[in-house]
Amino acid sequence: MKSLFAWLLGGVVLGAAPVAHDIHTTHTRAVVEDGTVVWKVRLFTDDLEKGLRAWAKRPAFSLAKDRSADSLFTAYFNAKVRVAADGRALSATLLQSGTDKDPVGGTVHWYLLQFNAGKQPGSLSVRNTLLAEQFANQANVVVVLAMPGEKRHSLYFGDGDADAQTVDLRR
Repeated sequence: MKSLFAWLLGGVVLGAAPVAHDIHTTHTRAVVEDGTVVWKVRLFTDDLEKGLRAWAKRPAFSLAKDRSADSLFTAYFNAKVRVAADGRALSATLLQSGTDKDPVGGTVHWYLLQFNAGKQPGSLSVRNTLLAEQFANQANVVVVLAMPGEKRHSLYFGDGDADAQTVDLRR
């Protein structure tokens, strides 16, 4: 399990983007092992702040200055991301958060969350509408790695796609 967390924490950088950018995307690496889904999502900081300000109806909200930022993100995340294991809805808890600097001066926020399924699921359904209410061209990419065996599944949510996608974790 230690190698699993190292893999997740290593992450994939979203790519260099200036502070003002036309690309609106999130990238998630999710690992399913022993009935636990560990989910690392990366979001552009400016996009995330805009989304949380609107969702919480708090125009002055700042990720850097608000002590409740992690709690606010977790509530927003659970409202916008639906995960079900074998048809049973799961709720995420926040394990860790942080920021990475972009080479061109921007920042990326990342969050490590956990879903507990109780036992290893055979299927996982995901619906991801993070920031879709803010940006018409929002794209959310989720890469699921099912253990053991490192079975990889890639999901893409974009162009207003709010439907759940289901993957068979045994394949």
